[in-house]
Amino acid sequence: MKYLLIALIGILLSCKTSETLKTSNLDHTYETWLSEPAFEVKCTVAHPFVTSELSQIANSTLLGSGNTVNRINLQGRGDFLRISEGVVVADMSYYGTQQFAVSNTGSSGIILNGPVEDYELAYNQKKSSTHISFKASHELEHYEFDITLYASGNCTIDVNSAKRNFIKYDGVMEVYVEE
Repeated sequence: MKYLLIALIGILLSCKTSETLKTSNLDHTYETWLSEPAFEVKCTVAHPFVTSELSQIANSTLLGSGNTVNRINLQGRGDFLRISEGVVVADMSYYGTQQFAVSNTGSSGIILNGPVEDYELAYNQKKSSTHISFKASHELEHYEFDITLYASGNCTIDVNSAKRNFIKYDGVMEVYVEE
């Protein structure tokens, strides 16, 4: 019985060690393609900042079935954010309140195709996550992005703008290779 217990503890400890090595290698992979950014985030869920205006449509069918006012499924819509060669390209649905007139002609979403400004990358070893922040502009609207990337490849994107309320996205990040 004593030997069985020791063997079981040994197996459990060895499993934990291999998981740590796997995560460590994955983090190293992220570091190589995040330091000179070439990645794409495919957005899966939007989490708008809930206001009284947004709450008014909660009982309508405008959000689609299965969605709530603070969690909207984006799968199958093609929402993305891509950074490559110092340029950010994004097409992300926006749900929330616009504070001022927004100059995205033909779309109320977050549309970007321009240079990345103030790109910063920091690794949080305690949380095993990577934090990316940058700024980008489209015509007269300026955005601040904060991305938190986890070892699993999942990430969150926080978007701030002076002309729109805060919105958060969940997504999956992958390396971007230009076709």
